[in-house]
Order: sequence, then C-alpha cells, then structure tokens
Amino acid sequence: MNRTLKNVLRVAGIAVGVGAAAWAMRHRLLPAPNVPEEPPARFRTGPDTVQETAADADDLTEITGIGPVYAGRLAEAGITSFDGLAATSAAGVASAAGVSESTAAEWTDRAASRA
Repeated sequence: MNRTLKNVLRVAGIAVGVGAAAWAMRHRLLPAPNVPEEPPARFRTGPDTVQETAADADDLTEITGIGPVYAGRLAEAGITSFDGLAATSAAGVASAAGVSESTAAEWTDRAASRA
C-alpha cells in the first residue's frame, strides 16, 4: 500500500508539473487574440458629444437634475438651450428625456429662470 501511494503521488506530481508548465507557457501555445483595427465605439455621455449640435447651445447640465445622459437625450430631441427647454412643454420634455412630467416641469421652470 505504501508503494502504491508513492506511485500515485509521483504520477500526480508529474501531472501537476506538466499542467503548471503549460499554464506558464500558455501565451506561446495559444494563438494571438484577434484585435479589431477600428476605433472603439463612442458613447453618448461624453462631454464632447452632448452639446455638439448647435453653436448657441447652453450647458443643460447646469440645471439641477440634468446630467450628461439626460442632456444627451434632450439634445437628440433638439433641445440644446435654456430658452428651448423653457419653451418646450413639460410633456414634450418628459417624453424626450424619459422622465416624469413633474420632473420635466421642474426643469422647464429652472430653465426659464436661467434664460
């Protein structure tokens, strides 16, 4: 029994050693990953993409509750200035930004005070 256990441990040690060597050399054994040549996708929430459509655009993120995502949604709907936000109905702002009408009404009131 003692001799059999030694042989089992010896074989297991050899198998572990071979596995460790293969793991250590995996970067040489596996093919190189396919890296695409095109640039990564741009996200809508970046500061350079939120207000790039109009020259007279205001920074709508200055209104409390409007972050880069909501400002981007409003810009996609054509609302890029405080005057434009104040002139739009609460229902229109709510559907463009995906918020409740009460939140949209607060935004239009704040935009009217800034315009």
